[in-house]
Amino acid sequence: MPRKLLLIAGVAWLAAIQAFAALAQNWPTRPIRILVGFAPGGSTDVSARLVSDTVSKELGQSVVIENRPGGAGSIVIEAMLRSGDAHTFVVGSDSSFYQPVLRPSLAYRAERDLRPVSILTSQPIIIAIHPAPGWKSVADLLKAAKARPGEIAYALSSATGTQAVAAGVFFRMANVKMISVPYKGGGQAVVDLLSGQVPVAVLGAAPLVPHAKSGRLRLIAVTSRNRAKALPDVPTLAEAGFPEMDMSQWFGAVAPAGAPDGVVTRLYTAIGKALSDPKIAQRLFDVGLEVVGASPQEMARRMKAETLIWSKAAKEAGLTGK
Repeated sequence: MPRKLLLIAGVAWLAAIQAFAALAQNWPTRPIRILVGFAPGGSTDVSARLVSDTVSKELGQSVVIENRPGGAGSIVIEAMLRSGDAHTFVVGSDSSFYQPVLRPSLAYRAERDLRPVSILTSQPIIIAIHPAPGWKSVADLLKAAKARPGEIAYALSSATGTQAVAAGVFFRMANVKMISVPYKGGGQAVVDLLSGQVPVAVLGAAPLVPHAKSGRLRLIAVTSRNRAKALPDVPTLAEAGFPEMDMSQWFGAVAPAGAPDGVVTRLYTAIGKALSDPKIAQRLFDVGLEVVGASPQEMARRMKAETLIWSKAAKEAGLTGK
């Protein structure tokens, strides 16, 4: 980067830090903006929206959710960092924070530019199918995929998210070739799954569970080692003969690295208040999301530990460099 641009960027970043520090005493002084990098209806969006009313009441300001789909959540992280705004935050999936592992050209690095606030929820990653093909199990799906290599498509919430990594690792492990169809969020992906336009999906729980309960979709496996508490009848891939598969997904809130302790603590406390509400916890559970509520310190430790694990899994899935 040219010296002049580096100087400009440095001045802008210093100004942002000073703005945060000046507001920390009385924060928040105006509405809070939460950026979500996926379309409405997906697990990230649901996680953000279900806590927003309580956060608003606790902090005494309205909370506005803005959906800006694209880049597996990286677009909103870059937007937050550019804003220099002490009232703008991101709720993203774990993969949003790790995107620079796959795409080094991105301007941010999680360990340098982001300050963890809280892990809100977690969920299993699910392999779901439309009833029309008649597949009832993972074995049925793999048998069809081997008979028709490169013909069966599966929907994803993004091209380089955790769900894409899990799908890539599993289908390579199973030695089948399928076609990935990425969308800008699970809410959009499930629309085409419901219509039968795409017969398979590897998605998070929130957009899938309501339709599975109504019988419009069939959930044939979760990618975590153990069965999900919210979906006890859905078998694991380990049970289907793939004991090495163990991947799940979580969703968390982050602030820019310059956010002061007072701001982070107040936001974390408000989120914790929401997640401790039994009614909100039940609504999350009903769509397959489990409450986590991890502290900023716990979230930071998890992000550091998972960066290397996620990087290895992404390479195994063939996604590195995309």
